[in-house]
Amino acid sequence: MEEDWNLFERDRDREPILIFMNTALKPNAPYLGYGQLITIVFNMYSLWDLSGSNKQKAQQLFYSLEDKLISRMKDRGVSLYAGRISANHTMEMHFYAKDDWDGELELKRMLADFPSFRYYFRMQHDPDWLFYLKEMFPSPLEEQWMRNAKIVYALKRHGDKLEIAREVQHWLRFPDATPLIEVKRKVGQLGYQVIAAKLDTRGSTEMHVLHVSMKHALDVPTVNTVTRQLFLLAAESGGTYDGWGTQLVLKLPAKIRVYFKRMMKKVLAVFK
Repeated sequence: MEEDWNLFERDRDREPILIFMNTALKPNAPYLGYGQLITIVFNMYSLWDLSGSNKQKAQQLFYSLEDKLISRMKDRGVSLYAGRISANHTMEMHFYAKDDWDGELELKRMLADFPSFRYYFRMQHDPDWLFYLKEMFPSPLEEQWMRNAKIVYALKRHGDKLEIAREVQHWLRFPDATPLIEVKRKVGQLGYQVIAAKLDTRGSTEMHVLHVSMKHALDVPTVNTVTRQLFLLAAESGGTYDGWGTQLVLKLPAKIRVYFKRMMKKVLAVFK
């Protein structure tokens, strides 16, 4: 089964939540014969008690439990894991199980191995996968936030100092020049620097490109706030937000690693 796990934020009933889901299931959803939606809800208070009120330890306890449950369900070959929803005091796991799987007793046996965890579960008929497609799956803006998270975490792995503000470039596309000119005026009032407004005829129907920049940090909340502003400005004028880019700002150990990699390439080039 193909997997593409993504994480993004959302407000649900005025409460911030995090959705971690396998978006690769969408092209083939609904999966024939997997029409039972299983939702397991864990109360995080019990995990905080077990971890001495340490939030990070409580999360690690849950992730360990999650891995074990996913592994057991996978070994049984009866379900597909759609993902999890994290709220302030709960963690929800969502599976789609085979129609003919009478899983209530088996689920109880699996969960009995974790007596310290407070939970409840429910099973409901959802052959059209409406919960996955309508309730979980990201909106276009949330898909941008997914890309933001992937880029930011990749930069972090490469040693980037995300908290340091730097020039970040953003691109917006429009079907004609009129909305571009209007958005160009608006972003200027919001403090963005306009780098270029040009025509790009390479394949896209939105050939009019607005290229802007702003100095800001690269933590996920900041990047999401900036991209949301530009995404909505573009959408209101019939355009689309087309992404962002910047330069790495490395920590010292990362700079040293990059330096030695470059030196080794030069040394190897000499011996070729």
